[in-house]
Amino acid sequence: MADEKRSKRHEDLLEAIYEVSQEKGYAKSRDIAAALCITPATVTDGFKRLSDAGLVNYEPYGGVTLTEAGFSIARQTQDSHHIIRRLLELSGVDPVVADRDACVMEHGLSPDSCTHLSRVVSFIETCLEDETCNQRFLTAIEGGKEKTPKVRAKK
Repeated sequence: MADEKRSKRHEDLLEAIYEVSQEKGYAKSRDIAAALCITPATVTDGFKRLSDAGLVNYEPYGGVTLTEAGFSIARQTQDSHHIIRRLLELSGVDPVVADRDACVMEHGLSPDSCTHLSRVVSFIETCLEDETCNQRFLTAIEGGKEKTPKVRAKK
């Protein structure tokens, strides 16, 4: 699919098809409509456009499957979503808000940026295994300053 035709809605549809297919083994328009809280007619229109772009195999009144290109975009979108959500959660953002924000931010993130953010998340998670680092990190994300013991001058 040409980048100018790659839209947030198309990526959301591809990601939802991927997730529903992983869960149920197949995806139908009613499953995708329920997952995205949109009308079945909107889903059907999206399926037709994705089929025309070569991203899904769609049979009216049947199911939909991802082509190799569609699968690649769906996985990239999902990977971006997961890594952004995790980074936001590590930053102290409420998980529900982090998930909602990741839905907005996942679109347009390059694979290279996703890889680098993934490395940052892994580094933070590894560092947080150390109690001292964990406390310093929690202090930093809570907006406080690290508490260091003050030495009083002798009189």
